[in-house]
Amino acid sequence: MKSVIILALTLIVCVQASGQEAAKAPEEVPPGWWAIPKTSTRFKIGGYVKLDLIHDFNPIGSPDYFDVSTIPTDGSKGESTHLHAKESRVYLDFRSPSKVGELRAYVEGDFYGTSGAFRLRHAFVEINNGKWLAGQWWSNFMDETIIPPTLDFEKPAAYAFARHAMFRWKQALSKDSYLAIAVEEPNTRAQTPSEPGKFESPLPDLTARYRVTKDWGHVQVSGFAAQLRYRYSAGGSDQVSLFGGNVSGQFNFLKKDKVIYQVVYGPGVGRFRGGYSAGLDANGNLEAITDMGATIGIQHFWNDSFSSLAVYNQGSNGTTDGQPSTDISQMNYMAVNLLWHFVDNAFVGLEYLRGTREDIDETEGTANRLQFSVKYTFN
Repeated sequence: MKSVIILALTLIVCVQASGQEAAKAPEEVPPGWWAIPKTSTRFKIGGYVKLDLIHDFNPIGSPDYFDVSTIPTDGSKGESTHLHAKESRVYLDFRSPSKVGELRAYVEGDFYGTSGAFRLRHAFVEINNGKWLAGQWWSNFMDETIIPPTLDFEKPAAYAFARHAMFRWKQALSKDSYLAIAVEEPNTRAQTPSEPGKFESPLPDLTARYRVTKDWGHVQVSGFAAQLRYRYSAGGSDQVSLFGGNVSGQFNFLKKDKVIYQVVYGPGVGRFRGGYSAGLDANGNLEAITDMGATIGIQHFWNDSFSSLAVYNQGSNGTTDGQPSTDISQMNYMAVNLLWHFVDNAFVGLEYLRGTREDIDETEGTANRLQFSVKYTFN
């Protein structure tokens, strides 16, 4: 808390000082930005405050967000109502011209840490107008520009959705296409063998994407390759290779409406959704879990004040012979909302969510939720 207060006081001093500087040369600073005195750097403070009122008609283990993997399959019943503002977030964006192109530093956080503590979401440096990126940002494997704008924080169950520390190179191939390659922080989420040992990530994840953007929308193709190793305490190790692909895009129509889509597939893609990369075969050895997820959504603007989103997602998890029968085999996620944008930078909205979970042993669970949200975005 002390560090947050010090940061806030420092920002206030900078804003006041930069405001005086901006009065001398306002044409040099775009609206919403402040110049740091006696430097060529400008910065912006932004974010939003959001309140969520959530009512669950069925039990679910994630009251702050709609994670269908936490739906119980034991037939339990119950309702609950919950209010929170954890999704509220703030960011700092710094830009400086240089002989190697514009430099950018960006830091963003929200309050989804333990007991509502402030936590890091993004923190990166971009060099040469984004050609090089070093820090934590959306994985290069996913398509961050089509994240469904649900009131729910979690997003679809089998949607590629991950933030990783990375080093990324991006190269324009034409005025409307680019290639990006990155090495990213791996993870070791997998079923643990019965023999004592520990998981290792011998190499970072390697990701690549190719993207074409036109007036009608965009198409993106991406892939990843990774390795996972389990080193036995008694000696020796077991290792699996992981890889997968992602095809995604957006189609624009009418004035502001759009259709979004995504299909992910491969042995190990669960690591991009917080799931397991590998299970165990009949002999207790590591075996990659092949997953598939498909998402389709449409956003429609009824007029300048009202908009709606409908999104559906289905995920199927491959199984291994050594997995517990209580592991997930299939998930479904659906969300429909109506938002009233009563001013340009604020809205109130209502959303209905429905999710199902089916385990390997064919037991099932269903959850239904209503969520009401109020959001005000600043800068």
